[in-house]
Amino acid sequence: MGLLISKSISQLLLPPGGLILLALVGLIFWKKRWGRALILLALVTFWLLSTEPVRDALITPLEASYPALKLDTLPAGNMVIVLLGGDVYEKAPEFDGRDSLGSHALMRTVYAAYLARKIGVPVYPTGGSVLSSSTEAEGVVMRRRLVWLGVPPAMIHAEVAANNTWENAANLKSMMKKTGVEHVVLVTSAYHMARSVWVFRQQGLEVIPAPCAYLAKREPYDIRSFLPSWHVLSDSADALHEYLGLVWYKLRYGSSIH
Repeated sequence: MGLLISKSISQLLLPPGGLILLALVGLIFWKKRWGRALILLALVTFWLLSTEPVRDALITPLEASYPALKLDTLPAGNMVIVLLGGDVYEKAPEFDGRDSLGSHALMRTVYAAYLARKIGVPVYPTGGSVLSSSTEAEGVVMRRRLVWLGVPPAMIHAEVAANNTWENAANLKSMMKKTGVEHVVLVTSAYHMARSVWVFRQQGLEVIPAPCAYLAKREPYDIRSFLPSWHVLSDSADALHEYLGLVWYKLRYGSSIH
């Protein structure tokens, strides 16, 4: 219940929920000048967050936290790849109704499979059935995709109980305690890497960041970049979620001792 409440509050605060609530308050107090100002603020913010320059201004600092991994810089020693879940595509019709991966999780899984085949180390996909008893655990779905992508089943060790990034790290630390692992090659979306590295280091794990699925535009802007787009709004919301998550995790877990 606590997880459901916290995710519901986050959904209400972040776009588009927070902007809709702001506009509704303005509508209720339409006769007052500040009420009309709230509606205008909500509309302008909605537009801005839906444009590429504003999205990039929000997400670039997150994605720039750690550079893309260069394989020739990997240290010697016992290491594993940790693959963080992103989202489940529930009961996919094209896969006979079996759960598949959403776009974020799929990009992470493709990159983790690429790394596993390049460096030949085990992969630990991690993620449970978040807020659902009818879907497969993310770790299970990612394991299935990793096998499809050519990673030998014996090299894959799925963690299937975690509900958030903190639990990903805590559960994996317990799983790997007796394996002698010295380094964790951490695979997640570039915008999610700053919080993920902080969490795994809080657990005392040696982390090698391996970001993927960059969202910031790498081509020059054109006129369409300043027009609203739903997927750009989604990216902006993901960036804001990360900033909120960084603050919340440091408040909640910053004094944790492991």
